[in-house]
Amino acid sequence: MIDIRPVSLKKELRQFITLPWKIYKDDPYWVPPLIADQYKLFDKKNGTFFSFGQAELFMAFDGKEPLGRITAHIDFQYEKYRDDRSGRFGFFECVNDQYVADLLFDRAEEWVRAKGKKRIEGPYNFTLYDASGVLYEGFDSMPVVLLTYNPQYYNDLLVNGGFEKAIDWYAFMVRDTVELRPSFKRIRERVLQQGIRIERLDMKKLDAAVQYIGPIFNEGWMDNWGHVPFTDGQLRDLRQELKYVVEPNLTYLAFLQDECIGFSLSAKDANPALKKANGRLFPFGLLRIMLEMRKIKRLRTIAMGVLKEHRHRGLDTLFYLNTIEEGIQMGYRESECSMIVETNQSMIAALERLDAERYKTYRFYQKEL
Repeated sequence: MIDIRPVSLKKELRQFITLPWKIYKDDPYWVPPLIADQYKLFDKKNGTFFSFGQAELFMAFDGKEPLGRITAHIDFQYEKYRDDRSGRFGFFECVNDQYVADLLFDRAEEWVRAKGKKRIEGPYNFTLYDASGVLYEGFDSMPVVLLTYNPQYYNDLLVNGGFEKAIDWYAFMVRDTVELRPSFKRIRERVLQQGIRIERLDMKKLDAAVQYIGPIFNEGWMDNWGHVPFTDGQLRDLRQELKYVVEPNLTYLAFLQDECIGFSLSAKDANPALKKANGRLFPFGLLRIMLEMRKIKRLRTIAMGVLKEHRHRGLDTLFYLNTIEEGIQMGYRESECSMIVETNQSMIAALERLDAERYKTYRFYQKEL
C-alpha cells in the first residue's frame, strides 16, 4: 500500500533530499545538488524562502521504500505582486508510476486548497528563479548550472494527472562557430557613441554590483510572466552564488554618466564539476570541483536587464556581441542564454539574429482546483 507522509523528522528530510539519487541512478545527464545546500534550502527557521513563504514537504512510501516526493507551498511575494489565487508545488520527483504521482499531486492540491487557493502551478523549487520548471525538450545533454533536469516521463505524469501547460521558457545555445554579422558591430558602435560606458565586473566590488543589478532586474523584468522582485535575502543568496561561478570578465555593467542602466550576467557552467562531487564537498568533492572547473568550456548568460527607458539603445545586442567575441577569445566553446520566456519576443528575435539554437524547453504546468 502506498502511503503519503508529511516530512517532519530529520531522517525523513534526509530521505526527501537523497531520493533523486535513486530516481537518476543511471542517468548520465543528471547533476546531483550539494546535499549541504539542500539542507539550508529546507531549513524552515533560516531558509531564505521561509522569510516570505510557507511550505510542506511530502513523500510517497511503499512500506519503507521511498517512491516519490513533492512540496506544496505559497509565496507571499508572488501574492503581493501577481496573484493570490494560486498555490504552488515543487521539488517533484517520482518513479514512473501514475498512481504514485497522482497521490502526490492530490496531497499537494489538498494543502494549497486548505490555504484558500483556487489553482496550483509548478514545479517551483521554490521560486521562478530557482531551478524550476520541467524539462520538456532537450533530453540529450546535461543542463547548465542552476537549471533543472528530469526524466522525460515527468511530463506524462503531469498531463495524465490533470495538469495543462502554463508557459514555456527556452534555452538558446551559441557556439564558437557562429558568424557575427557586421551589423551587430555597427549597433555596438552606435551604443558606445551615445556616451554609454561598459564596465566588467570587479570581484572586489561584488556587493556594489549586486546593488546595481537588483533594482534593474526587479524593474526590468516586471513584464515577464511570473516575475516578482527579489527580496533582500534573495539578493544575498545571489551574491553568494556569484562568488563561485560568475565569469567576471564576461559580466558587464552599462553606465550612462553615473547611472547603471543595464547589466549582463554570465557564469561558468559548473555542472560538470558538480557532477564529479556527487553532492558532497568532503572529503574529496571540493578538490574534484576545483580541478574540473579548470576545464570548463561552456558559459551560461543567466540574466540580462536594461531599464525600460533605455531599451531602444541596442544594449542587448552589445551585451550578446561582447559575450560571444570575448568568450571565444578566452577559450569558451559554447554559451547558453537562458531562461527566456516564450512571450519575450524581442529577446528571442535578438538571439535568432545571432543564429542561436533553441535547444531546450522548460515547461510550467497549472491546474484549476
